[in-house]
Formats: sequence, C-alpha cells, structure tokens
Amino acid sequence: MRPLISLPIATRSDKASDIAIAKKSKTSKRTAPTVRGGGGIANLIANIKALVIKNLGKYEEETLIIRDEQTLHDYISKAIEFGRIAIDTETTGLDPLTDKCVGICLYVKGDKTAYVPINHINYITLERVPNQLDEDVVAKELKRLVEAETKIVMFNATFDIRVLKNQLGVRVHCWWDCSLASRLLNENEKYGEGGLKMLHRKYVLQGKEDAFKFDDLFDPKKIKFNLVPIREGALYAAHDAKITDELYEFQSQYIYYEEDKPFEARNGMNGVSNTFFNIEMPCVDAVVDMEDIGVALDVEYANQLSVKYHAMLDEKRDNFYELLKPYEEEIAIARNNGAKIDNPINIGSNDQLSVLLYQIVKLEPTIDKIKKEPVYSTGEEILSQYDNPICKAILEWRGVSKLINTYIDKLPNCLNPKDGRLHGKFNQYGADTGRFSSSDPNLQNIPSHNKDIRPMFKATDGYVMMSSDFSQQEPKCLAALCRSDGDSQMYDTFMQGKDLYSEIASKAFNKPYEECREFNADGSTNKEGKERRTQAKSILLGVLYGRGTASIGEQLHCSAEKAQAIKDSVFRGFPAIEDFEERSIQSAKDLGYVTTVCGRKRRLPDMQLPEFDVAWQKGYEPEGDILDFDDLDNDVSFHTKMMYTTQLENARNKKQREQIQQRAIKEHIRIINNGGKIAQATRQCVNARIQGSAADLTKLAMIKLYNSKELREIEDRKSGSAGMPRPI
Repeated sequence: MRPLISLPIATRSDKASDIAIAKKSKTSKRTAPTVRGGGGIANLIANIKALVIKNLGKYEEETLIIRDEQTLHDYISKAIEFGRIAIDTETTGLDPLTDKCVGICLYVKGDKTAYVPINHINYITLERVPNQLDEDVVAKELKRLVEAETKIVMFNATFDIRVLKNQLGVRVHCWWDCSLASRLLNENEKYGEGGLKMLHRKYVLQGKEDAFKFDDLFDPKKIKFNLVPIREGALYAAHDAKITDELYEFQSQYIYYEEDKPFEARNGMNGVSNTFFNIEMPCVDAVVDMEDIGVALDVEYANQLSVKYHAMLDEKRDNFYELLKPYEEEIAIARNNGAKIDNPINIGSNDQLSVLLYQIVKLEPTIDKIKKEPVYSTGEEILSQYDNPICKAILEWRGVSKLINTYIDKLPNCLNPKDGRLHGKFNQYGADTGRFSSSDPNLQNIPSHNKDIRPMFKATDGYVMMSSDFSQQEPKCLAALCRSDGDSQMYDTFMQGKDLYSEIASKAFNKPYEECREFNADGSTNKEGKERRTQAKSILLGVLYGRGTASIGEQLHCSAEKAQAIKDSVFRGFPAIEDFEERSIQSAKDLGYVTTVCGRKRRLPDMQLPEFDVAWQKGYEPEGDILDFDDLDNDVSFHTKMMYTTQLENARNKKQREQIQQRAIKEHIRIINNGGKIAQATRQCVNARIQGSAADLTKLAMIKLYNSKELREIEDRKSGSAGMPRPI
C-alpha cells in the first residue's frame, strides 16, 4: 500500500538486542539524526513507544512478528492452502525505485496478523537492527505465492507491487485492489492518504471507532519508518493487511465473477464486476511497468531549449515594458497616490496587473453574468477577450513562462537519481469517469501545438519510440452507442469513410456534403464549408463534453441564442445525438447513474434532487400537531412543501422567486434551490457515458498491447532473453 507519506511505523527489538545495541553505541562515532522541533530523536522514539503501547498494546497477542525463515515459510504455506493473502508494504518514502522496503504486513484469514521486519535500523547507531529477515529470504517465500497463483489482495496495488519488484526483486500480481474496487463502487467518495482506514471504518465497522485509527501517533515529517522500533511498528502496521482483507470481503458482496452468482442476485452490478475483473485489474500490471520503465529525457536538448526560451521570456518581458512607456506618467501618479505597484510593474503579479489594466490603462471590465458585477480579473480567459497590445503581451509572456516552469526547466529536475529517467505516476482511476490522470510529473499534458517540447522525450539508446492515438475516439463511441440503441446514422457515416463533422453540417444546414468540407477537391481552403464544419464540430463536442450553449457560443464567437439555433439545426439533421442526450439524462433521473459501454457506472445523485428543498431553518423547532402525521419527524408538512414549490416553479422571474423566499424566511422556512446542482449533473450525463467508454476502450487497448505475444517476441529477440518488457 502506498504509505501515508511514509507514515512512521514501528521497529521492534528484543531485550537482548537492545542491550547489545546500547553497548555498541558507546563506542560508535555515528550521531543520531536530529529532528527539528521534536526535542531529539530519542524523545520522539520514547513518545512513539508510549503511545503505541497505550493504544495498541492489547493487540500484541494478535500480532505475529516473523523473525525467522521457518515461521515465514509456514505462514506462506497457510496462505497457499487458504488460497488468499492480503499484503501491505512499509517503506522509507514514496519512491519505489529508491526508497527501502522496511517491512511487509501479511494476513491470512483466521490467523494472526503478521509483520516481517526487513530493514529497520537503530536510531542511535544507524545500523541494521538484528533478528530481521534478509531480503532474499522474503523474496523466495513471496515467489511461492506467485507460483501457487495465490490470490493477493492489496490497497493501491501499483505502489506495493513496484516496491516488492524493485526492492526485493519479486514480481507479484494483485488479484484484488481494494482502492480500485472502492472507486468502482462509489467514485464520488473522496478520501485522501488515509483511505484504507476510512473505508474500513465506514463500511466494515459501520462508523464505529476502531483500534487502528491512530494517524496522529507518528509525524512522518519527523521520523522515517525504518527508525521506529520493530515491536511498535508491527503493532501499528500489521493490521493494515487485516483491514485490507476485511474491506475486500465487504466489497466482494457487490463485485464478483458473473458466473459465481445467479443473474437475479447480481443487483445490477454485473457491469461493474465486468469492468473490475476485465479492465481495471488487468490494467494494473501495465501501469506498474509504465511507471517503472519511465521515459528517457534528452537533457542536452532541454538545456538548449532553456537558453532559447529564457531569452524569449526576456524578449516578451521587454516588449511588455516597452508598451508601458506611454503610460509612465499615469503609473507614477498612481504609485504616488498609494497604488501598490512596483517600479517597474511586476508582470508576474496579478494584483499589480489589475491596477495597471483597469485603473491606469482604463480597460472596461467585463460583467459577471450571474452577479452582474464588474470583473477586474487578469485571467487568461478574460484578457484574451480584449483587443489590446498590453493584454496580448502579458499572455505571450505567460505562455513562455508556463513552458519554462512546467516543462523545460522542471522536467530535468524530475529525473530519478537511480536511472536518470522520468517516472511519472499514472493514476488509472484519476477521473470519476474512469480516465487516467498523471502527476509527479504530469506526462499526459505535453503540449501538442508547440513543436519544441515533445522532442525533449527520446527513446532509450538502441530502441525506437512509437506513438499512436485513437482518431475521433469519443465521437465514434457516440456512434457505436447510438447504433446499439437502434440508430446507425452516425455509424454508417464513419463506415462510409466520410468526415462526421462535415456530414453533420450537411444535414444541419441542408447543404451538399462537399460544401461542408474544410478543403476543396484541389486542396484549397473552403471558407464557408470550414465554418459550417466548425459549427457542427463545436456543437457535437459541446454535447460530449457537457458544455452549455453559452460556452459553445463563446467558442464560436456568437451569442448563446445563435449557438442554440445552430444546436437545434444539428439535432434536426442528426436526431440520434439529441435522442442519446435525452436517454442519458432520463436514465440518470430514473436510476441516479449512467453507464459506459462496458458497464462502468457514473453516479449522478444530484439528478434525483427536487428542484427546491423546503425545510425549517436550522435551530428552529416548530410546535408539532400530533394529528398531523407529516409533522411527526419535525419536518415541514407536505402541504407546505408543495405550496412553496408550486409558487417557485410558477414564478416568472428572479425577483418573484426572491419575494417568495423572503416570505418563507418570515415563517422560519428555508428554501434551497438545487437548480445549479441539477444543471451541473445534467451536463455530465452524456460526457460521463462517452468519456467513460473511451476510458474503457483505452485501457482494453493497453492490456492488449501489454500482453501482445508479437511485441514480447520482438523484445525477447532484442534483449536476448524472455521476461518483462524493457524501455522502448
């Protein structure tokens, strides 16, 4: 399991080893590490011991600390016989390539929780504590689990698999990742680093406080786990494996192999189960290798880019200050009058730019569409609306600055010291729709329009780098889903080799197909056709991405009314798009969720909210009428709710709704307008199905590539031996 920022977990040493270490420390020249603000490492360790014994000491009989090979062998044998084991790792940090595996937590149902110390060190001598198992011994026993195909349960499996692979040299395969299962069961449930304990407390213990909620026992900023004594570390950490297994047992009531349950007992979860076993879990191995292999960076080229772009940044900055010269007098006056602006104005300060643009240059501020108030923003979206050279100069400077700080100067500093490569993290359930996300660094957000950035990445010497992409993946997902619902119009367009956007424009604007193409037959630009195609494309992608007509209008540089008219034309020409949108929205209203092509659920509970919630004001206790059964739960009566709801629905404008709400306040009633939440959820209905389906298909493609026999054979010939793929 990915450690809670390498939560300090315990190392235990028996009395004999403690005495031996104490004697040895008298002659040792090494000094104990100091900890800022902690009163010294010794005090910190003493405090940890006291807290653990006080809170977890009663669980010592249930915790097995495995210090010899035979005991570990016997425990692994029990796991093989039972057919399942939960595994968790404890490390010195968050980098599986360079951080040490300190210990391993194991749990076989019905047995004690086990902790295997490997790399605990004495905080005084900084030498390895005796009576721990060697890494090769532990690796040998873990390989027995792999050979026996024992089902391994983990939480955040990618991290633990990488730790065992890189630090112990054994590659295990996770059968059940409780973290991925929890996302599939409720993607709206957010949890941070303490997700395992939170989920276990909520679903297994059903809200009761458990004995293992001790996130405040250790401060990971002050001590690494390998410094914590083994006994205390075992008591703290070993139960992570047990609660992982218990969480698995809860989740397995809902996620299962389809053949294991009769159809009528599946409770509508067969699609989720299919996604888990056939997409998410097989994808884990591919992600492990993606993160481990990483990618090479052309450092020499990056250095050349740095020189080039820093010079470009200076040029953009100088251009900005050149444009300010006509305003020097006004700037001086503003500064003398108390305006908080530097001399010269800091181009990187939003506050100073706001003063410059709206007080000195006197740009007319935009008006907030909801609050109807002026907006003095310096954001890109706002500045791009002004036809002003200073605004353009600011945006140009920011563009170059972002490239430098995000890619050119940053990426070389992200190279792993072990192999000099970039190892980004890939979260395979990064978005609620099931899409990947990437971080540390983000390798999914490399600019495509800038031709300088992508050449920073290079193939490993002796290998080649290949790239591929889905062409119009999301529109094709829409076509396939519409066809499954009985309308093959979009599907047939693709199969005929036609450009979908041009075909939609042709039907929408009642023009021949050729007059809606971006280019003429001779290769010249078809201005009118390009405009029609752009409008059709904007409408279709707007529907797929959940954009409203106002947003689409901004993209098309027209009013929301004009955008709605274009959208209506597109829907008339391709009714399948509107039908699909309506079916998706209705499904969300009826069920509270929509599904992808593979059965992944995207839960949208706000779709089932009433437009208005009518309730008593907080803290107000009305006098109940014992004859009014609607009032027995201290809730507003059904009659009152209906009265206010009807009035609000019939209100002609915002002013009338506000008057109704004011009357309600006088009667101690609060009215919550859920319209915004419902509108937001409505915009997600189509997007969730299409983006989620695209995520499903992308992961299936990754799994096929990862397991490709042909690619493996190429690699085996290249490397001269069979095995896991090497960097390409």
